[in-house]
Amino acid sequence: MTTLPPELEKIRQEAAENERRLVALAKDLGEKQLDWRPEPGRWSIAEILIHLRLTNEACLPSLDHAIEDARRKKLLAEGPFRLGWMGRFFVWYVEPPPVIRLPSPAVLRPPVAEPAGEALPRLLDSRRHVLARLEAASGLDLERARFVSPFASFVKMSLLAIFSVFTAHERRHLWQGENVRRLLSERPALSGTLTD
Repeated sequence: MTTLPPELEKIRQEAAENERRLVALAKDLGEKQLDWRPEPGRWSIAEILIHLRLTNEACLPSLDHAIEDARRKKLLAEGPFRLGWMGRFFVWYVEPPPVIRLPSPAVLRPPVAEPAGEALPRLLDSRRHVLARLEAASGLDLERARFVSPFASFVKMSLLAIFSVFTAHERRHLWQGENVRRLLSERPALSGTLTD
């Protein structure tokens, strides 16, 4: 495992805790339970996991570009690093419980046709790619290296900010998914042994 500056190590530890919670969220759930929506317009656990994967996959090219650009410009530093006001705002915005709710961009909304049972393994794979970028960013100036949002090019933030948003965004949707799981357990016809 790569030695990371303290700021990235903290994010790596947060990501490990999030992964533990993601696995627990889907544990012992069959297709029917993973696909269950608490009400129309609210996401199922599978849809939450798919949304997180789609977000990761959409951000990977922009992460690669930010890291390559920082290396090319020799934006190197050992830290310490701090989140700027924009990074703190985005982390606050995505932390649970949501204070402001806005619809996800269409490209991040889960497709109906994807098998629910594949949602967690595919998400975990996408997370490994994001965490590889976290390690690749070690040694860069995490405040000066810029990430440009693939959803709105006017939104730019530091690498430290986007990696901090990554774990905070997961926590937001873990909170959402854990609420769905709690509601699911209150429905005897669906919960049973929580497997198909």
